[in-house]
Amino acid sequence: MTELNPFLKPDPALDEAAVRSNRVFNAVFEDLQKRIRQGDWLAGERLPGITRFAKELNVSTSSLREALRSLQSIGLVKIVHGSGVYVTGSRPFTDLSSHFQAVGPGLVVALAETRRIVEPELAALAAVRGTEAEFKEIENLARQMEQRAKDGQDFAELDVQFHSSIAHAAHNPILSRMLEGVGDLFLESRRRVVIDLPAILRSARYHLLIVDALITHNAPQARLWMQAHMNSMLDDVLATEARKQSKETQ
Repeated sequence: MTELNPFLKPDPALDEAAVRSNRVFNAVFEDLQKRIRQGDWLAGERLPGITRFAKELNVSTSSLREALRSLQSIGLVKIVHGSGVYVTGSRPFTDLSSHFQAVGPGLVVALAETRRIVEPELAALAAVRGTEAEFKEIENLARQMEQRAKDGQDFAELDVQFHSSIAHAAHNPILSRMLEGVGDLFLESRRRVVIDLPAILRSARYHLLIVDALITHNAPQARLWMQAHMNSMLDDVLATEARKQSKETQ
């Protein structure tokens, strides 16, 4: 069983660096998402190489890679190792995300409440129905997030993949498609909330505990840890929005 002890004590310098890194990543992600949606690249078209593309955008290759991974997690591009990054096209208009023009405080809270209802049951189903190969993929994502957390870095795109993989392992196509349909909203809410190191560490710890329950096929424990994770996430959302409202009224 994974311990709940912190990996390390929060470092203000790392926390500030993570915030700066997130701002650059967010700007790149939003810019590329907009350009893909407006048709700057056609479906199937290969994007420029990482080094050249980063120079064109005047950003680091690491920020560009992170943005591309996030775009892949919401279905806009496909990363083919050894070949390149290819545009897969705009998200279908039937996706739930397409019905919301902007992500405001109310929508972020609504998404958090929805996930708190749905995801614990998805975790329980995954513990019963998931395959060893699926659990291995989920654990690999959790370990990557653990390392990113230890380095004081956020892991928004890995977070989306982690929860999507659990939904897939539940083998309920309706619930899985529903979670996939709010991928854009999920990413946006992550960027609005989990930007400080304590929250990143806490999220990574919950992921590891959920993995422990999955690989031992312990459905009640998987449900319990996911419920705790979702409660913590909702608390972070509410606290973030409360701080923003307080600043606006000052």
